[in-house]
Amino acid sequence: MPRSLYYLLAAAWPLVFGCGGPQEQFTIVVIPKGLTHEHWQSVGRGANRCAADVLAEDGISVRIIFDGPLRERDAIEQIRIVDRRVATGASGIVLAPQHSRTMTACVKRADQAGVPVVIIDSGLAEKGHYIKYVATDNYKGGCLAAQHLIDELKKRGKTQPKLILFRYAVGSQATEDREQGFEDTVKRICPEAVWLSTDQYAGATRDSAMRAAGPLVLRFKDQADGIFAPNESSATGMAEVLKSQGYNKKILVMGFDASKPLLDAIREGDIIGSILQDPYRMGYLSTWYCLQYLRGRDVNNGGRDMSESTGEYLITKENLDSEFTRGLYDPEVQARRDTHAFRTGPKEPVEERSSP
Repeated sequence: MPRSLYYLLAAAWPLVFGCGGPQEQFTIVVIPKGLTHEHWQSVGRGANRCAADVLAEDGISVRIIFDGPLRERDAIEQIRIVDRRVATGASGIVLAPQHSRTMTACVKRADQAGVPVVIIDSGLAEKGHYIKYVATDNYKGGCLAAQHLIDELKKRGKTQPKLILFRYAVGSQATEDREQGFEDTVKRICPEAVWLSTDQYAGATRDSAMRAAGPLVLRFKDQADGIFAPNESSATGMAEVLKSQGYNKKILVMGFDASKPLLDAIREGDIIGSILQDPYRMGYLSTWYCLQYLRGRDVNNGGRDMSESTGEYLITKENLDSEFTRGLYDPEVQARRDTHAFRTGPKEPVEERSSP
């Protein structure tokens, strides 16, 4: 069914049921780490797609509120948003916690107030106060990043590569898991690797990443062979600094996530690849589980299945423009995706899939 017709039917649903409108009204508040990164915009689109599906298929009205801090490192503001939305009548909350420890208390308060919380993207240090965890397997993503970077360096004859791990921020469980997966895999598959730096942090924006990357590149530009940057802003910031100093393509950069600058850098060869998540699916599934819980259904198999992975995928210049890859970030392609398949487990990409 064309998406335009689909949404027209969804909008007309209340007319089908008469003046009484849809059967129920739920308000799901989706609270990302920040509002600016394209990753979170995809999460929001996935949540809204879920609401449209539920309205069209079940006649249940779902209001999605997308509300988060402007800056990704403003945990205090994110806590205030959670508390405010609980106090003003949210039916449920989908939350990407900025910090694995400091965000625990507000999730407890939501639980005590009877507002179910689905955690996405990054985990909490303390379990038991949320109904589901929907996220990328970030550790596995870090492993995939290490494997690809080491393989590419070995192709260039770098059997004892000198590496930089350009970390994101303390307390971000998602990126810490990626960094750990990267380190562990390098040590396993290339024990001869030399670590030049593992203690520098990029911060939450491309500008902060560039400020941190500048001195790092100046210090190690004639030594480093490869760099892993575990999120979109750290990868694009590092790539921009290397390009400005003429070391792009000489020092191999492996990234994580997607944005237009990052994807353009892959196309141009300034970044050799990125591990992409499926934030659209993450937004959809987290909203779906929250709604199912509100409707009295068991979403975690009696507490045995508290988490669900939404997949992690190696993207390079070769598969950058495939329909599958574009569906991970492109709004137009996301709108064409089969959302019913989301409810049956992650789908692996087909490497042979041709470009649209």
